[in-house]
Amino acid sequence: MREKGRSNKNPAQDAGEKPVQGKKPFGASLRFKVYVLIFFNLLLFSNTLFNRFTYDDVIYIVGNPHAQNPAKIFSLFTHAYPPHRPELSLYRPMVELTYLLDWSRSVRPNEFADLNFNDRVEMPFFHLNNIAFHIAVVLAIFLIVRVLLKNDRMAFVTALIFSAHPVHVETVTSIVGRAESMSAFFLLFSLYLFIREEKKGRLLTPVLIVSYLLFFFALLSKESAITLPLIIILTAWFLGMRRGISTESTSTEGEKAVPTEKERHDDHLGTIWKQAFLRSLPYGAIFILYLIIRLRIVGTTGIKPSGWYFRDISAGARLAAMCVGFLTYLRLLILPVSMSVDYNFPLRIAGPFWAEQPEGFLNIWALSGLTLVIIYVIFTIRAVKGKTPLSYPLLFFMISLFPFSNIMPFGDFIAERFLYLPSFGYCLFAGMLFIQLEKSPRCGKTVFILLIILLFFYSTRTFFRNRDWRTGIHLWKAEAKWNPRNPNLQTGLGTEYMAERKEQLILGNAYRKKVDFQKAAHHLELAREYEQKALEYFESALKKNPRDFMACYNYGCLAMEMKEPDLDRAEEILLQGASCMPDNVWSLHIFYYFLGQTHYKRNPPDLERAQMFLEKAHQLKKSNDTIQNLLAVVLGRRGHSGEALRLARQVLARKPENREAISIIRIIRREEENKIRHP
Repeated sequence: MREKGRSNKNPAQDAGEKPVQGKKPFGASLRFKVYVLIFFNLLLFSNTLFNRFTYDDVIYIVGNPHAQNPAKIFSLFTHAYPPHRPELSLYRPMVELTYLLDWSRSVRPNEFADLNFNDRVEMPFFHLNNIAFHIAVVLAIFLIVRVLLKNDRMAFVTALIFSAHPVHVETVTSIVGRAESMSAFFLLFSLYLFIREEKKGRLLTPVLIVSYLLFFFALLSKESAITLPLIIILTAWFLGMRRGISTESTSTEGEKAVPTEKERHDDHLGTIWKQAFLRSLPYGAIFILYLIIRLRIVGTTGIKPSGWYFRDISAGARLAAMCVGFLTYLRLLILPVSMSVDYNFPLRIAGPFWAEQPEGFLNIWALSGLTLVIIYVIFTIRAVKGKTPLSYPLLFFMISLFPFSNIMPFGDFIAERFLYLPSFGYCLFAGMLFIQLEKSPRCGKTVFILLIILLFFYSTRTFFRNRDWRTGIHLWKAEAKWNPRNPNLQTGLGTEYMAERKEQLILGNAYRKKVDFQKAAHHLELAREYEQKALEYFESALKKNPRDFMACYNYGCLAMEMKEPDLDRAEEILLQGASCMPDNVWSLHIFYYFLGQTHYKRNPPDLERAQMFLEKAHQLKKSNDTIQNLLAVVLGRRGHSGEALRLARQVLARKPENREAISIIRIIRREEENKIRHP
């Protein structure tokens, strides 16, 4: 029997801390919901399993020797990421470790020994791991919302919206996007364990130790995980605030004198902030440890000035561009259409509206973005002051987006993958609105229908956007359709056709060696077709922008690699590209190296000019083995045997297994012995 005078209603229920009983849409049990989330994500991304390496995958995986050599497993933790691009100032050994494990399971025996990495591996293993990490993030979000707000339905809706959102396609379908999902996975499960232990009021428990370790793994996956200490403070404050609301609702029933409301509020708020700060201290210590390791290995705690996206513009123009970026990010979250692989100015806002790079705030799109930022901040402040649950997703979004805001110098402007973790805030905000509106007797069915429509729209966009990432050519053709004014469009298409040409040449020559002339002719004809298309796109890119150094680099290389090399045209284009590059930029040495090659490959070779360009390249990049070896060959052919031997020995001192350097030393010694025997 129920006791008289005791209410059956839990006062914390109004604060959103207890699940609504007896109402079980979308199925029923917790296990069923987990199965639905897993199956839903597997279905959404099932068409990505056989996608090829695309876009940044070429730099970070295909061109990364440490990701393809199990003997290098320990060196992953002692080198920058990727090891051949230290100027990027990245350190992500956990991600590289998963690439190496995927490679070890995926490489297949192939009689075509010279096929590139893209053709020597089975892609499903790579994509299955990306999908698995994404599913783990979805489940972490479900668990966090469930324990944070004590509402299973809200947790399920939030996880469904996050699963279906098209802005996550780049993270899941691009192998390099794994850095985002891995970092989010470790960060969110670290946060989940913190929430589970938060009530104990202790800083050191077995569960919290695991939470600290997961935070360290998140930092080793991607640098943006540095936001977790702030998220911990936010979460501790939110939990304390919610408990305070519950306490206030019950304290009025007592008969004893209590302090005034303002005194009670100020005292409680001060205690909450103090406890929240103390809770974040161990995470701050982990962050400092990470910075020390990163500084020792990479040499910097941030990004070098040469890698800053906005390094050559004023602070006012940078802030204006950031406001345009904020406008674009919110548009991508709410209306994910006209999606791009490469966001640059002119930037497509929506439909026929494009934003040029602003020089200040006297620009309609910069002003629109600034207005939106002000409205967002005001709305967030009101939510915090009103102690509403909406304050959590609003603040979470701002905190997790901060590393990509360019407030601190950053190496990119906008990318859809940067929204992966921040979109949790958006999805939670949407989930809260849907659940709140569903409680209304008049709106319940309408809200449910709207949710189904939203999920259908997002899921459809995601499924078909996955297809755009099948190959690099498909990706840039989709870019041509949705963002025809992208300044890098022609260069991107030319680069992809150039890569496909190389693969077709390798296949054609391999089949010719096997005396299968029909297949050989087919692949060689495709190679000629792709070569012509690549040349056309590079020419078009240079007509639009003669200072497009990437088009110059790829065009010059292709002109040298053709069956009938056009070395004069290659030299002209490479000189044009070199003139666009300031002396301190990392890629200038590449232009000088290939300029040296244009003269070395002539018949007869122009060794003097080849030496001049190779020495310039060597001065800019003294640790580059390829440049040093070719320079040693040229010096040896010009009779400077002593200098050639010195350079080759320097390469061997760095890499004793370098076969080219060993061969150079043997040839020079043999020539010297012949001179002694036959003076």
